[in-house]
Amino acid sequence: MATYTEQEKKILHSISIVEIMAHYGKRLDHTRSGLYYSPFREESNPSFHIDEKKNTWYDYGTGEGGSLFDFVCKFANCSKGKVYDWLASFRHMVPESEYKDIVTPILQRERHSSKIVIDSASHKFTRNKLVEYANSRAVSKETLERYCEEILYHVDSAPQNQFYAIGFKNNSGGYVLRSSISKRCSSSDITTLSPDGQITDKITGNKVLVFEGFMDFLSWITDVKQETPQYDCCVLNSVTNLTKAMPWIMSHNHIAAFMDNDQAGKDALQKIMDNVPETSKGEIYVYDMSKLYEGYNDLNEKLSDGVIINRH
Repeated sequence: MATYTEQEKKILHSISIVEIMAHYGKRLDHTRSGLYYSPFREESNPSFHIDEKKNTWYDYGTGEGGSLFDFVCKFANCSKGKVYDWLASFRHMVPESEYKDIVTPILQRERHSSKIVIDSASHKFTRNKLVEYANSRAVSKETLERYCEEILYHVDSAPQNQFYAIGFKNNSGGYVLRSSISKRCSSSDITTLSPDGQITDKITGNKVLVFEGFMDFLSWITDVKQETPQYDCCVLNSVTNLTKAMPWIMSHNHIAAFMDNDQAGKDALQKIMDNVPETSKGEIYVYDMSKLYEGYNDLNEKLSDGVIINRH
């Protein structure tokens, strides 16, 4: 981790949350009250407030918010100790002049969409940085290549800029895209898998494992040292997809829910429990698996920390 002078820190603090969202192709159209579409999920109505003067944010969808530092921690999935490094790397990639010359006109036009275009997809991973990122998230290369694809993509508003990411396919044929510095999706949907790990919407058993994110699913597969999940699985890819997933989940008698230990995850777990019909209580059971990673935000965070989960 590099050491920065107070002047350098001041410069990095000047990077705008809106600038980061614009560079990574997030929707920039917003209401007069400063509500943007969340960069962390797909949504039909804006619920992400940015105070551009203070450079702070608040997500009404999850109740989270904070400073530029808090935003980068969540957006880039990094610790606060690495935020300055991430911001320095960002400023190196995107000079301030580029922000003024390119991003400002975009904001003024209030662009209404930034579509992600997939240029290529392969189960063979050749980009070492993507494999290293997966390894840092407790996901083996074998699991990565079995369930994900190496994606080359661009944003339609800037076709000259291409990016590589780990792509996890959803039921709509789109991808959730992840790298060490980016979290995106080409389309928002759940991913349902059969016990042999194939994407399908068919119900093949009476037990289902429900994961909030695909990194939780992949690290669990790696941890249990299985090539396939052995049970039906549902990866929400975002808690906002839970309503869409509910009929499929409720078609099982035993539901093991690996939700995050934040408020959004707790609300999602409660929603699953509340959706068990009165007539089915005693027949449908919901298991709170978050107890296995108590003290961590999610299952992947615990496994990334090198801690083996206790399944007994």
